[in-house]
Amino acid sequence: MPLRVPRYKAPRIKAFSLGEQRPNAAARGYCDIKHRAWREAVLLADGYMCRECGRVCGRKGEAHADHKIPVKVRPDLRYEVSNGQCLCASCHQRKTNRESR
Repeated sequence: MPLRVPRYKAPRIKAFSLGEQRPNAAARGYCDIKHRAWREAVLLADGYMCRECGRVCGRKGEAHADHKIPVKVRPDLRYEVSNGQCLCASCHQRKTNRESR
C-alpha cells in the first residue's frame, strides 16, 4: 500500500518545436555586465518588493527584474532603469504568459 496518494501533474507544454531550441541566457544577453548592473539598480529602486502583489523577496532567485515594455517592442529601452520593475517569480511568470498570448 502506498504511503500517500499520488498527485496529478499536468503535462508540460513545450514552447518550442522539437527542432528548435531556446537560446541560452548568454545568447539572450542576460550575462553581460550592463544587464547585471541594470538588474541590480531596478531591484534596489523597488527595495526588492514585488510591484504586483507587494511581497518582499528575500531569498536568492525570488526577485526578478522585469521590463515594463518588452525588449522585443523597444530594444532601445533595454537598460533604462525607468523601464524596469521588481516582480516576484510567480507574478513574473503570470506577466510573461499574458504577454506571450
